[in-house]
Amino acid sequence: MVYSTAKLTDKYQITIPREVRRRLGLRAGDVIYLALEGEKIVLRGARGGWTEATRGLGADLWKEEGGAEAIERERDSWE
Repeated sequence: MVYSTAKLTDKYQITIPREVRRRLGLRAGDVIYLALEGEKIVLRGARGGWTEATRGLGADLWKEEGGAEAIERERDSWE
């Protein structure tokens, strides 16, 4: 496991350390995925573009808020 530090600027930006960029294969302009896991921020390189990177984002919220039922009701209304 690689441990690195990054300083948060006054514009709330960080520079991803070289070793982390290298291990994730990140290049300038790449999309990254930030996930909150409890009190941790997990950074993942997003491959396959924006659509692939955001697939499933917010899925837990949909489940909690009855989203699946709302989608089914909407689909049923199409028939």
